[in-house]
Amino acid sequence: MQIVLVHGWGFLPEMWKPVQDRLGRPAITLDLGFFGPANTGLPTGQPLLAVGHSLGLLWLLTHAGLPEGSIVLGINGFTRFSRADDFPVGAMPRVLDRMMKGLERDAAPVLRQFRANCGLSGQETEDFGMPETTRLLDGLSLLQKGDARAQGHRVHAALASRDDAIVSPAMTEASFLAERIGWLETGGHLLPLTHPDRCATFILEACEEFSADGR
Repeated sequence: MQIVLVHGWGFLPEMWKPVQDRLGRPAITLDLGFFGPANTGLPTGQPLLAVGHSLGLLWLLTHAGLPEGSIVLGINGFTRFSRADDFPVGAMPRVLDRMMKGLERDAAPVLRQFRANCGLSGQETEDFGMPETTRLLDGLSLLQKGDARAQGHRVHAALASRDDAIVSPAMTEASFLAERIGWLETGGHLLPLTHPDRCATFILEACEEFSADGR
């Protein structure tokens, strides 16, 4: 089963490198194009093990034509992000509105603050290249309007952190069945960077489970 990794908002495919180094098998990383050309073509002809980090999971559930029999995993993920009358645990829409207005003026401060909120510091908040503002805005629009709760059953398992400053435990619990959530007490919003060993194990366990089923 081919592994496909999709990064979250404001990041690059390189965020997956610590996880890839630990997988011991090939994995394809898509690029949502926030800092250069996009590469979002999914392999065809076989089921995939598709792993989305944060927005990457919502993108997989709402945009990607996954081949029949594919498995979806989420890391720091959700099926809806923005608050609504029937989703009171979501992020306040005005936060996303403010980020969108800021991006239109100057993307750098918005990205710097977001990365700091994710737990990065110093130079880590700067070294990402030239922002593609249009695609960043599209990503925020998906966070604001995207709703894949009806597709939540497609998420085989989710890995989450109780101290995630971006995706609250309540948002995680509203997105996935309780028995499908694997909790870490600490690790924040960037588990592929802070806990690459656990993320790799999470992915490989799913591979082994579905290989045993003959997929």
